[in-house]
Amino acid sequence: MRAASDPSSPRAPVRTSLCRDERFVTAFVYRGVIEGYYGPPYTHPDRVWWIGKLAGWGMNLYVHAPKNDSFHRQEWRTPYPAEQMREFSELIERGAAQGVDVGFAISPGLSIAYSSGSDRHTLETKFLRFRELGARFFALCLDDVPTHLAQEADRRAFASLAHAHVAVAHGLQETLGPSCRLLLVPTDYLGVAPTEYLEILGEALHRTVEVAWTGRTVVSPEIRTGEAAQRSATLRRRLLVWDNVPVADGPMRPMLHLGPFARRDAALPEHVCGFLLNVMQHAHASAVTVRTAAEYLRSPQDYEPERAWRDALRELGAGAEAAFADFAAAHRFSPLHPLDRDPALEERFCELRRNVLTEGDPSPTLQALRELLERRLGVADALRAGLLDRKLASEIEPWIASHHLETRRMLAALDFLEGLLREGPRLAKVLSLFGFEGRVRTASAPAASSYGPRRVLYPQLVSMRDDGAGFGPDPALFKGCNLADEIVDFAESFGLEKLRAC
Repeated sequence: MRAASDPSSPRAPVRTSLCRDERFVTAFVYRGVIEGYYGPPYTHPDRVWWIGKLAGWGMNLYVHAPKNDSFHRQEWRTPYPAEQMREFSELIERGAAQGVDVGFAISPGLSIAYSSGSDRHTLETKFLRFRELGARFFALCLDDVPTHLAQEADRRAFASLAHAHVAVAHGLQETLGPSCRLLLVPTDYLGVAPTEYLEILGEALHRTVEVAWTGRTVVSPEIRTGEAAQRSATLRRRLLVWDNVPVADGPMRPMLHLGPFARRDAALPEHVCGFLLNVMQHAHASAVTVRTAAEYLRSPQDYEPERAWRDALRELGAGAEAAFADFAAAHRFSPLHPLDRDPALEERFCELRRNVLTEGDPSPTLQALRELLERRLGVADALRAGLLDRKLASEIEPWIASHHLETRRMLAALDFLEGLLREGPRLAKVLSLFGFEGRVRTASAPAASSYGPRRVLYPQLVSMRDDGAGFGPDPALFKGCNLADEIVDFAESFGLEKLRAC
């Protein structure tokens, strides 16, 4: 059994926090975001904006790792252009002035020959260019690549893929020097159970190299202390969680994840040295979840997700705070919040459905639901006219349009229900059904999802191995979860039943 003072122990004391602001010293060494999504990379102004926000929230790390940056992944051997290096230099300087380290990742795993001295020298040289600019945090990303040694020379040189990864990581660590921190994003980056690859990393990889983990799946609905303990024991170090929240790339693109950071255990610091939140391609919209995560990372034991969420909405929705809160409530749905489609609206609809089906008096509930919907109908104009953060307004415009359309559909359903429940000629009610259908069916469904998804696939895998990749028990495909559709469908079904000829 390893003693707590043994550097190989997961409970060993950690290095001093990256953050230079003593107000924000916490149990987590690393508290940051990673620009690691698939999609258009951020602009330089986006990254500068992030540095200021992270500093203000007590976070201390920004990692550049955009999958669609060709110099990061597909063309990793090619140096970054001079203009981009000047921007990176400015970013590092701004971060240093505000207590935020700016780190850089390279993802060579699609084409690197691990045994090639030339390839390894090229990789080390590319990292050294960032070090010369002042960067001190680096990531070797070997995720989403083949899980076997693809090249004959590598199969002759290394006993396994893990041994090759250890060799490259150690070479980088030696080149960068003791003042730098290195993160390895392993090929087995998810799951809980040990694998041969991970056991080799745990045994052979130097303890000063951090190792990333996404939790039990790609977008982990929750991260429990026991899960982290098991992976930490395998790797023989505390974990750096690459948390795929609030990212919405690939098949998740219709979603806008504006819910609070949640369902991460308070006791995780025992086995976790930090979090890097993988953001959406919408920089300013991603800040809602990141702002709440900052509260968790500062004090996990005291974290209250809903309070932190309300605080984030007030800050980021300045100029249209009430409208932004209503808008965000319709965009909370994610694996972390799979039941959230606008909780207040859904609660009133459930009351109405009970009253209608039990032949109670639906009038008070109809009125309450109408007030909520009419308030939401004004959200689009309020956000477009009042939101002070115009970049945020631009990013969320597809969802503003979607939210407005879906709200109108729900109001049409409410109008139809009220007409059915009033006294009046039966023929007029029958004809009103056709009018209702025209109101809710003429427009095609928007690509952006509001009030929950119609259909979305989350990558809830438990293995990424070439010969064993597969989904786990966490829900992956969500169908028919749109609240507007549910309200419209209820109105249709109730109307058809009520108007059925005797």
